[in-house]
Amino acid sequence: MFLMDGVHYKKRFLKGIFVAFRIVSSYALFNLWSFVTAGYKRESRLKALHRKNAVFFREKALDMKGILIKAGQFMSSRVDILPDEYTSELSLLQDRVPPHDYKGIKNRIIEELGAPPEEIFTRFNTEPIAAASLGQVHEAILKDGQKVAVKIQYPEIEKVIETDIKALKTIIKLIRGRFGRINFDMLHEEFSRILRAELNYIEEGKNAERFSRNFEGDERVIFPKVYWEYTTKHVLTLEFVEGVKITECDTLRNSGINTKEIATLLGEVYSRMIYLHGFFHGDPHPGNIHVQPGPRLVFVDFGIVQVIPERIKRELRRFANAIVERDAEGAVDSLRSMGFILEGADYRSLVDLAQSLIDKYRDITPIELKELTIDHIYKEIENIINILDFIQIPNNFILLGRTIGILNGISSGLNPEVNIIEIGTPFIKEFLKGSRKEQLETILKELRDTSMKLWRIPSLMDEFFQHANRGDLVVRMSHSDIEKTTEHFSFITKIMMMVILTVTMAVAALFFEMINQKVLALVTAGSSVLLGLLSVIKLLRK
Repeated sequence: MFLMDGVHYKKRFLKGIFVAFRIVSSYALFNLWSFVTAGYKRESRLKALHRKNAVFFREKALDMKGILIKAGQFMSSRVDILPDEYTSELSLLQDRVPPHDYKGIKNRIIEELGAPPEEIFTRFNTEPIAAASLGQVHEAILKDGQKVAVKIQYPEIEKVIETDIKALKTIIKLIRGRFGRINFDMLHEEFSRILRAELNYIEEGKNAERFSRNFEGDERVIFPKVYWEYTTKHVLTLEFVEGVKITECDTLRNSGINTKEIATLLGEVYSRMIYLHGFFHGDPHPGNIHVQPGPRLVFVDFGIVQVIPERIKRELRRFANAIVERDAEGAVDSLRSMGFILEGADYRSLVDLAQSLIDKYRDITPIELKELTIDHIYKEIENIINILDFIQIPNNFILLGRTIGILNGISSGLNPEVNIIEIGTPFIKEFLKGSRKEQLETILKELRDTSMKLWRIPSLMDEFFQHANRGDLVVRMSHSDIEKTTEHFSFITKIMMMVILTVTMAVAALFFEMINQKVLALVTAGSSVLLGLLSVIKLLRK
């Protein structure tokens, strides 16, 4: 089906351009027609056009396969960009891809493994058990009797994908500037990166093994074993794992499996991936997650994953701390560092908006937090994007947002009352603590800042008295009042110094304890206690 010469690639390129041109031109004609006719039915007509174009795109994607299916799957969760008519229609591409002709699949196996499937395996089912945009999966049995799932990449799919990527880049040039300030170049870059990475089945096998290590000892989560002797860049052989598709709720309930427990487990597993491991499965559509009694979750297809960079983790913690401190400017600076804010943004408007959101959510009650859902957050984000056109979703968060959106839909089907934010809260708290290294850096910073404050106190006092001596300070007081005030000021200053020293010694004790300097920790802790007692005694005697 994909076997093509150069002429066919050019035809495919033009066909892709035609699909985009037809959709874009339909909106241009719609706007022209709306301008010359009454607009009271414009909204309903626009929704109908969205639906028509979404159906057209889905049908063409299934016909052409390749990048169009991936693009549809990728965009189906972009509620911040696409109307509901598109996201609902394109979501049908998640699990409804027709299989490839077996002849091409057999030739691919011969090219990669050096022999036809009937010679390599005891049994090889020519009918695929799953088909996707880049390849399909066949059930087989190894010579030792082990049942496996063999994932074979479609012939010449690499050239098809590169042709489609070029077509997509041309389409972006045509539509750039027609949809506000959406950064389509950034979307294209991230989408192309994800797609090219998914073509390498060796990396997919490594991803599967990394997940297995991360969840080692947790029997509630299953990741199939990789059979490397039957794996190449274009063929991946995994242990065959069975289970019920996670969205088949009636089948699960009839099997005696509690779907509420599955929803909770799914939230916990992804919270561990995202907040603790910084490495998550980025394609959790129903065909990639199955359920076994227990309940246990079975993951398959590890082509789309994402590592959360340390820089982003640090900025997220910085952002959270800014929220706690009600520091709107700090929160906006953190968002800018992560790439959420476009160049030329109205900084003051963003700070004011951030302050209003901080005031709205910072002191949220436990009951309100329990009622807060992903849908509420998405709606808030959508409102912000509609108000401010210089907000964008950066590369590192595109896949994360898509993943959370899909998870929220799956979880709601399993348990309508589920709240994945509530499930993830303990993991978020753990994430915000940071690594041991970051904790040490924070303690050192506190020590440095406190030391600087202590160092400046004498100079500040000297500056104060110099101003007083020069007559720059005008205070109407009697001589006795001055003596009493000076004595009181001196006392407060001494107490303040002792309190600061007490806190400094306590922080130092904590630091020395964390780096296993037991003697120094004991000495500084004792000094902190002694200084604290002296401060209390002085206050009581006053």
